Amino acid sequence: MTQTAARNMFVVGTIIFGLIFLYMTYDSLRQMPKRTHEEALTDEVVEGKALWQKHNCNDCHTILGIGGYYAPDITKVSTYRNDDWLKRFLKDPQGTWPAKRVMPNLHLSDRDVSALVAFMKWVSNIDTNGWPPKPMNAAAATTPGEGPADKAAEGRALVGRLGCQGCHKINGAGGDAGPDLTHVGSRLPDIAWHISHLKDPGKLRPGSAMPPFSNLPESELDEVAEYLVTLK
Repeated sequence: MTQTAARNMFVVGTIIFGLIFLYMTYDSLRQMPKRTHEEALTDEVVEGKALWQKHNCNDCHTILGIGGYYAPDITKVSTYRNDDWLKRFLKDPQGTWPAKRVMPNLHLSDRDVSALVAFMKWVSNIDTNGWPPKPMNAAAATTPGEGPADKAAEGRALVGRLGCQGCHKINGAGGDAGPDLTHVGSRLPDIAWHISHLKDPGKLRPGSAMPPFSNLPESELDEVAEYLVTLK
């Protein structure tokens, strides 16, 4: 190949790939308002984002792939925690969720709490193409939908993502605020009971401090229940 041919190939290739890059950038920006639900970006949400930055929440938490891994990823937190629980937690982190890794009490006002919850709810509704991904070990070990064993494996991953061991021990690891779940499947082998309990703990256990997980899809409630009954 001559120098001229090589130069021409480089120039043409650069132009072609540059045009592809510009089109992809344009297409991403075109889709962004729909994917982020721009119409729901209220003044309260903007205020919540400012508070998130003011208190350096990203030092510990990851959101939209950015931040620390000391505390849970909260990109989709509103899909499994309801507004009431989030507000109680932000007002009194340790009292709502006793754990070894303690979130500081920021002494937020009711307005600040509402704004932060509105921000987290907005973020949770963003189309993130499945982010955050499932843990690699769970994704590699299971093929969803093939049977109870697969559901139980998915449920185990969910229990980790939901932070259940902040309050419950499983095989010696976890908190002491809630009952030890190591052998819960022997005591309570009824999947339907666990699903009902996850949806409304106080209904089956009056006075329970456990938050409801009624925001979870039925399929995920079923997966967590399938996992719990395997703990013998």
